[in-house]
Amino acid sequence: MSATTPERTGPDRTGLAALRNACGLVACDGEPSVGRLFITGEDALDLLNRLTTNKLEQLPEGQGSSTIVTNADGRVVDLLALAALDDGIWCLTSPGYAQTVIDWLDMFTFAEDITVEDRTSDTFHLTLAGPTAPSTVAAVSANVADISLDSIARVQIASVSVVVWHRLVGGAEGYEILGNLADREAILAALVEVGAQLTSTDAWETHRVLNGMPAMDAEFGLFNNPLEARLFGSISETKGCYTGQEVLARLQTYNKIQRRLMAVDLDAPVAPGTKLVSEDGKNAGHITSVTETPDGIKGLALVATKLAIDGAVLATDFPGATATLHEPAYALATEPADA
Repeated sequence: MSATTPERTGPDRTGLAALRNACGLVACDGEPSVGRLFITGEDALDLLNRLTTNKLEQLPEGQGSSTIVTNADGRVVDLLALAALDDGIWCLTSPGYAQTVIDWLDMFTFAEDITVEDRTSDTFHLTLAGPTAPSTVAAVSANVADISLDSIARVQIASVSVVVWHRLVGGAEGYEILGNLADREAILAALVEVGAQLTSTDAWETHRVLNGMPAMDAEFGLFNNPLEARLFGSISETKGCYTGQEVLARLQTYNKIQRRLMAVDLDAPVAPGTKLVSEDGKNAGHITSVTETPDGIKGLALVATKLAIDGAVLATDFPGATATLHEPAYALATEPADA
């Protein structure tokens, strides 16, 4: 892809500051929306376990897990967040991928007892992140303090019953709140009243990139496998067979992972798709996400594994632009030490 200078606007400094230093509040129910599915049936968990990368033999009530749907070639269909609550399983998909996941589950459902209900259009989805997010959420619901990381519970906020999910979101610790669409404005008002700062989706994208959190259709998708995006925290190395498992196992066993997700500091504005170039002029990967911050231009990149070295500097095919590589924070926090 030939790189061109993208149209740029200044960073949302206020929103980003809230996410990094206080409590940012982001609506994740715009278009395209994070998919919100509710899955029930005696065979639901077993089917999800057979089709995805993480261990799901058990998912106790109130507990959550991340897992990846891969196809037979080990490519990513989607990254899912699952949590057991309300006698079923809440499932969050990537934005715009609810129907894709529904169709994939349906393709592998035969006599199994499983029902997948798409709740995307009749529910809201709010995300809170930042160092004061725990105290902010606790100010509207005392029970939230008891919700540990990777846990989910139904609580009351503004006299309304909602689901609160405490997990790594956007690459850092935060809370996701799900509820009936009719209650959205009441919950928003309650959170703003106790100090949550309404934050743009642009600021949320910058927050994600700074945390090194890979996203669907940027760092992973049907064009690659989840190992390249360093989603090791959502992949079990000890579970039994699942769709795509043999491919991923061979890639790991024989060290055949071709690319590696890295964070990058850029010294010039470039567009996603800009190629990275090695010292000998060969293709070394490409930029996948770019964002402008008060501290400069940051991004993520899929880099040839042998060149993905912390502190390394690579040229690009955009005149005068170079990329300095760094280890992404989300990968360091979630992947095994020897990954």
